[in-house]
Amino acid sequence: MRIIGLAILILVFSYIIKVDLMDGTISLASFTQPESVCVEPNKYEVFHVQTLEGDTVLALFGVYPSEVWVSFPERLEAFYKENPHLRNQLLQPGELVKVPVYKDTESTCS
Repeated sequence: MRIIGLAILILVFSYIIKVDLMDGTISLASFTQPESVCVEPNKYEVFHVQTLEGDTVLALFGVYPSEVWVSFPERLEAFYKENPHLRNQLLQPGELVKVPVYKDTESTCS
């Protein structure tokens, strides 16, 4: 019985030491200065557009293109962020919607 208890105690201590080495304070100690990574989110301007019969979100994106390349899902997310009422319905003719147009901005990071 002592051997089983000692084996369990050794396994528990080795697990605690492994976790401390991998995820604990020792692995978090940084001895070098990390390089600053400059990632700025894309900035966009909003254009107010009155829709016509047969307009779709994709058609509005084609009429009002962005200066920089932005993926369709990212631009669609910005569109629904500006127009949350359109998430579950179609565009109605004569409705005023906000179309996001991403602009080319220079990143200034230090």
